[in-house]
Amino acid sequence: MTTQKISKVDLMKVGALVHDSSFGMNGVIIDNDWIEPARPHSRPSRPAANWEWLVLYEDGVLSGANPMDLQAVL
Repeated sequence: MTTQKISKVDLMKVGALVHDSSFGMNGVIIDNDWIEPARPHSRPSRPAANWEWLVLYEDGVLSGANPMDLQAVL
């Protein structure tokens, strides 16, 4: 498997297979401009988070991702 660092100049799009260096997992981009809801009942309470990408990871977790952490899987 070969990876290539993605810059903001590159066109990341829904359906791209990526590796997230912050999680150490691969995933597929399924949406963009995603807002993770606040968790008022968690300790400590966490406010809403804005993410540039929504990724479905190989372990089945759906989470927001920072484009600086993503690399295209070629």
